Amino acid sequence: MTKSADFPMGLPAHGEVAGLLETTAREYLVPGVQFAVYERGEISSFTYGEETSGSGRPVTADTVFPWGSVTKSATALLLAQLVSDGELELDAPVGPLLPELAGAPGSPLHSATPRGLLSHTAGLPDMPPVDNDLSLRDCVAASADAVALCEPGRHFSYANLGYVLAGRIVESVTGVTWWEAVRDFVLTPLGVEPGHLGGTAPGPVAGQHAVHLPTGSVQVVDEPGLSKALVPAGALMSSATGLLCYAAAHLTPGGTPVLEPELLAELRDPVPRSAAFGLAAGWGLGLAVHNDGTGRRWLGHDGNTGGASCSLRFDPERRIAVALMANATSGRQMGNAFFEALAAKGFDIGRNHAPDLGRPLSGEALDAAAAEVSGEYRSGADILTVRRSADGELLMDRVGLRPARLELHQGLEFRLRSGAAEGGHGSDESKDLYCFVRDSRTGQVGGMYLSGGRLQVREGIGLLG
Repeated sequence: MTKSADFPMGLPAHGEVAGLLETTAREYLVPGVQFAVYERGEISSFTYGEETSGSGRPVTADTVFPWGSVTKSATALLLAQLVSDGELELDAPVGPLLPELAGAPGSPLHSATPRGLLSHTAGLPDMPPVDNDLSLRDCVAASADAVALCEPGRHFSYANLGYVLAGRIVESVTGVTWWEAVRDFVLTPLGVEPGHLGGTAPGPVAGQHAVHLPTGSVQVVDEPGLSKALVPAGALMSSATGLLCYAAAHLTPGGTPVLEPELLAELRDPVPRSAAFGLAAGWGLGLAVHNDGTGRRWLGHDGNTGGASCSLRFDPERRIAVALMANATSGRQMGNAFFEALAAKGFDIGRNHAPDLGRPLSGEALDAAAAEVSGEYRSGADILTVRRSADGELLMDRVGLRPARLELHQGLEFRLRSGAAEGGHGSDESKDLYCFVRDSRTGQVGGMYLSGGRLQVREGIGLLG
């Protein structure tokens, strides 16, 4: 473990934090993890485990982990720089900036605004409707006929497609690639050694692992680099300390080399109707908004790859930030447990708090609710069906997966039950909370939130109002 100095805000003693980190990593079968704390310009680092399971190479403070979707916050910062330079307006349609959309004035991509894209309120489906490894320009052109999910600004829906579009705007306006822009205009000025999946890395790179908690299986994942179009949504890498050097842009009094304080504050300001069910209390521009147990606001982002996870949280008022990196798919669950353990010790970090829903619906109440929610739901090419089984269970059918049982509650929130082990850890789905959404115009169920704040819209209603 890395030694460090005194800690702020009631953080437990170094040995206690190190013990909690090791205990939760072992519990969730995470081979290696980093945790780092920034407080008023000082960074303290903790490590546990191996870079790759069985390798014998320990995780150090210099080991590099993928950011995953935390990358989106850097893409948002790039667009804010363009706003600062007068090249972009946050509330103006982006279509005129992109030649490939000139022939598609009716496309939801053409009419989207930077504010909508960066806050996931543009109404776009999650993924580009293409499978090929296209350039940003070609991917945007191929996505021009994407079908919107809802009216812009009406609902939050997490959309990687929005960040494909944002990355393409960076290219079009600056004349350099997204990677060159984020390296030269954001990371290097902040003292972060730049790295990205499939390319350069500023240190030894952690392996990635798929963990199946019910069986105790830990498998090394050969995780390829992202497709070219998704790079602005999830390609950056660094150590936890490097991530905190990046986050310091929001914590330095008087501004930073990358952006003036007023625009940094605008990135952190929650956008109307951006409450992200199951993810965060709201969303700014590239930043999720979380509350701790006292109601204090924290900003940040979470990221996942096929075998790793990353969490960033910071409080600009107190000039404190934390970063947690794990080299396993169970890192998200491990992080939740670790943050809860720290909160119990008096160091409360903002995170999503699941409500106590009580007992699930049954009998006549379940019958009435099931009649409301049964049907087909779509997001882009992804279609799923909610139906009653012959024995009365409420099920969800998804292509390529076994049917999952819906445990439905009074407010139309639900959990999926599809293989939890008795007396042990279940799948991620068995613990995550989702919900059905009513159309504001009709009051009828018109969609659902599933899988990380992604909106699915009911077939036949058009745009969700």
